[in-house]
Amino acid sequence: MRHLKTAAVLAATLLAGAAGAATTNGFANGGFEAPGGGGQIAAGWLTAATSSPATLSTDAHSGSFALLLSAPNGFDASIALQDSVGHGGMPALTAANVGDTPWLTFWAKGDASTTGNAFVKLQYFTSSGNVLALDRQFQGQINPNGWTQISFQASAIPVGTTTLFLEIGTAVGPILDGRPNAVLVDDLQFNLTTAAVPEPASIALLLAGLATVGAAARRRRA
Repeated sequence: MRHLKTAAVLAATLLAGAAGAATTNGFANGGFEAPGGGGQIAAGWLTAATSSPATLSTDAHSGSFALLLSAPNGFDASIALQDSVGHGGMPALTAANVGDTPWLTFWAKGDASTTGNAFVKLQYFTSSGNVLALDRQFQGQINPNGWTQISFQASAIPVGTTTLFLEIGTAVGPILDGRPNAVLVDDLQFNLTTAAVPEPASIALLLAGLATVGAAARRRRA
């Protein structure tokens, strides 16, 4: 009887491990390392049609590049954007994502200037319309001398959501006090939860555990 209980616990543990969850980035190229084409700043990322387009900088938190958002002459905006499916080529969201409240995290550095701001705006594209999921400013959390990690939690993903749409940028009035408008962003992650796919070794252990349970049960009946 003791061996049967032990085998059952082993099988349950293996099943729990195989049915665990993993986290994946909902947006493509969050480190801005992959080169873009066809008007993209970097793979998956476009810039809004302003007089101060978003570009890349070699002043990166990690890797070789970071996103540079800057309107150096004032009275303008600099915005990068991504439709996760249309621009980023990411898989469409499914019913498995419904109800999740993901966190958007990224590293930022710079100065939005006296009259400027730095912002993120996230929308869920659903079968019945667009839903605002996150709209926050972060200029008060950054400084020009070091990188700061920024985190915001989005609202719950509603039924019918297929696509994520993110805008991240800076907008500024007149440039005052010699303070520039230049914000760097890197290592952006939107942590969607997805079901884990068991590795072959995990599957083999699971089958072995189930076989042990079956053998123990047969011996007990005999």
